[in-house]
Amino acid sequence: MLQSKRAKFYSTYISGQNFALPGTIMFYILMNPKTAALYQKLIKTCKYFFVKNPILIVYGLRYNGDKWIVDEKPFDLSKLTCKVWNTYYLNIELTTSVKTGNQRLLSSLMQKLYRCDAKELTLSYQVLSFRDLYILISSAKVISFYNVTIKNENGSNVALEKVFEIAVKAKRLRIFLNTSLPNITSQTFTELMKIRHFSQLNYLYMDDIPEAFDIEAFYAYMKKNKTTTFNLQFVRSISDAYKSRLEEIVDEILATEVLNYRCPLFDFPGLSSTKFMQLRRAFNK
Repeated sequence: MLQSKRAKFYSTYISGQNFALPGTIMFYILMNPKTAALYQKLIKTCKYFFVKNPILIVYGLRYNGDKWIVDEKPFDLSKLTCKVWNTYYLNIELTTSVKTGNQRLLSSLMQKLYRCDAKELTLSYQVLSFRDLYILISSAKVISFYNVTIKNENGSNVALEKVFEIAVKAKRLRIFLNTSLPNITSQTFTELMKIRHFSQLNYLYMDDIPEAFDIEAFYAYMKKNKTTTFNLQFVRSISDAYKSRLEEIVDEILATEVLNYRCPLFDFPGLSSTKFMQLRRAFNK
């Protein structure tokens, strides 16, 4: 009979290991690998490190609607007996047709997750806790959220600015608000400006932005910011007065020959296609 890979691996494992360093130090090294690369070096050096602290290092995890995918191959998370260390991307791709019953996929993953160092994080139609989000987002540089609901321990929705606050390494952020994230308040942008790394974003996209969004505070900030490109899509229900102010801002931008800031892209009801295309050309430069 052919020996399974698992059985073959354990057949050569020597349980009694003698190390030059004290047992307490070896235990600390065993349980606290600083990087995935270091852990892989340890387990290649000695099977003891894997047997005592089994971790599967994966480049990325993707859920394509009905199954998990690792290295373009189906991956049965339920049969995994060790923890997972994700090093580059986490992508949950759900559509409205398959989201029912899958909104808590992350709950099953979190039980198996040792650490998430994902640089790219894409979540769709998920409900997750703020604690879990903190684990997933801490290393992410490119973040996309589609219909994501984030809950506090008491069941209330997490404020939008709190999401930005823990996205400390984010460079590109796309948030499709819809009705899942809490409504933006008049204080939201003021709170965002207090977050140091918010000004270091390279790109920010948000859609379904309500009238409560403080456009005056944003416009003053945008003209001083030299780093971030803004793409803002507003809800159809904004008032005529708010539309007029947005159009005034668009006219001011288009009338300026040399911009000292990155040209934003606005889209809102009532904006003419001509002005939108002019703004888009300046945005794409």
